[in-house]
Amino acid sequence: MKVVNAALCLIFVLGMFVQSPLASEAEKSLFVNLTSNEINRAAMAINISTRVLRQKKIPVTIFLNVDGVRLVDKDGAEHKHASGKSLKHMLTEFIDAGGTVLACPMCMKNVGGLTKDDLLTGVVVGGSDTTWPALFKDGVTVLSY
Repeated sequence: MKVVNAALCLIFVLGMFVQSPLASEAEKSLFVNLTSNEINRAAMAINISTRVLRQKKIPVTIFLNVDGVRLVDKDGAEHKHASGKSLKHMLTEFIDAGGTVLACPMCMKNVGGLTKDDLLTGVVVGGSDTTWPALFKDGVTVLSY
């Protein structure tokens, strides 16, 4: 009986440290660092982000910095990708699907000459209170384009 109790205790203790596949999937997230406004590179980053969000149901944050901030200038040029969609349209679809788009505030000012009023609807100005939690959260995978 002591052996059975000891085995059950051991299984219980180990079970506390082992996560089920469902639990670990729920804790995953994707952080996509997008530094470019080049149409193919940006489209790839946005498309993979949208697919992960919709198909895997994993939270996704796209962080726009350096030239990437130009993508969310609501009055900026709208070049069409080979898919027939503009990058702004792709980003809007991503946001509408539940994705988060953060724009680097220093890059907005210094590279894009942008203010918060210049951004597409739904884009959030980044900062330590928004960017860091998404980037440093346990279970985050980071991609960079």
